[in-house]
Amino acid sequence: EEYLKQRHFLIINSFVYVKLFVKPGWVNKETGKRSDPRIQFNSFEQLQDVMDKQSRKLTIQLDISTLTNEKVLDLKDTIRNHKGEKQLSFIVYEMQEKLKVTMISRTEKINITNEFLDLLKEQGVKYKMN
Repeated sequence: EEYLKQRHFLIINSFVYVKLFVKPGWVNKETGKRSDPRIQFNSFEQLQDVMDKQSRKLTIQLDISTLTNEKVLDLKDTIRNHKGEKQLSFIVYEMQEKLKVTMISRTEKINITNEFLDLLKEQGVKYKMN
């Protein structure tokens, strides 16, 4: 029954995000023994659709020693070109003094897409998604 409901997701070379539960096995009434655990599928989604639904926030990590005006302007343009509804925050750190400042953007919200993440990688920007 589970297979029939979800078989359209099970295609060769297709990436799928699966939520499932591992349930205890059934108890045999005659022997009282429990069978092997069983899997109960909760949901299936195409992997490319998951990022938009599951991501809530993006944190950009910036080493203050590598910041330049050009890098800040490039990052600003990238963020403005990908406006959306997800929260954006920054962690600016300095390694020698072991200083770190976390700042949450109140004015800028972003749309987290593969294109946006690729642009951050091209710019050498470290990030973390939640």
